[in-house]
Amino acid sequence: MPDGMIGYGSTVRIGQGATPTWTEIELVGDITLPDEQVDEVDITHMKSPGRRRQFIAGLIDGGEVTVPMNYIPGSVTDVLLLDIKSTGEEIILEITPGEGSAPEQYWAFLKGYARSAPVDDKMTAEATFRLSAQIVAGP
Repeated sequence: MPDGMIGYGSTVRIGQGATPTWTEIELVGDITLPDEQVDEVDITHMKSPGRRRQFIAGLIDGGEVTVPMNYIPGSVTDVLLLDIKSTGEEIILEITPGEGSAPEQYWAFLKGYARSAPVDDKMTAEATFRLSAQIVAGP
C-alpha cells in the first residue's frame, strides 16, 4: 500500500428509503471528512486531587459535512437536494474518500444548500449535512 493517496475519485452518495435508493452527487469538489467531537463533562468536586479540574468523556457529536460542487440548475443533484431539504427527511450519506477506499456511511439530514451564480466564474453550490450517527456494517 502506498504511503499517501490523492482524493481523486472520491464520491458522495445519498441513500433514501428503507431499502436505500442511491443517487450520486455530481461534480463534487474537495471533501472534508467528518470530525466527530467528544463532549467533555466537568466532574470537579471540592476534594478533586491537586485542586485540578477533572473531566470525563461525554456524548459524541457527529458534526457536519459540507460537500462543494459545480452547480447545474435543474440537474438530478439540484432537484434531489432541493427535495430532501424541503422534506427534512433523514438520509444515508455515503462518502468514499478516494479510489479503492472503503465507503463511510452516516445517518444525516440536509441542513443547508447554498447556490451561487457569479458573473465571471463557474456556478457552485454547497450542501451541508448534519450527521447523527455513523453506520457500521455488521459481521
